[in-house]
Formats: sequence, structure tokens, C-alpha cells
Amino acid sequence: MTDVDRPREPLEVEVVESNARTIIVAVPGTIMEFALRRSQDGASFEGAIGGRYFRFHPSTSTSRANAGAAKKVRKVAAA
Repeated sequence: MTDVDRPREPLEVEVVESNARTIIVAVPGTIMEFALRRSQDGASFEGAIGGRYFRFHPSTSTSRANAGAAKKVRKVAAA
């Protein structure tokens, strides 16, 4: 995922749960989880945690997260 204010500092997360409109992710090595939401089909997922705002666009990822599956989301370029 990309921090919109720090595009050269992507955040690597684990997908806890996902569907067409929401992805819930966990930050490895912490107890933090947060949700990213998309406003419409084809839009980027967006969300904030700890004063940082993140964006993730599945089409730029090499794999899509399946609902209920825990998968690593690799570093993703800004959408």
C-alpha cells in the first residue's frame, strides 16, 4: 500500500478479510488492523491509520486478496 504523503515509503500488510468494497488489513509485527474502503468499482481502496493516509489499487498488485484469506499484499505503487 502507498502512503499518499510518502509514496517512497509503502506499507506491507496482511489481508485479514476482503470484499468488493472493503479490505481489512493487519500490520505485521503489531496488533494494528484497519479498513480500507472504495467508493465505487474500479476505484482505489483508501483508509487511514495513525495520521497516515493509504491507498491500494488491486489492479497494480500481482494477486487479488480473496475474502477471508490471509495473504501478503506486496508494496504497491501509487494509484
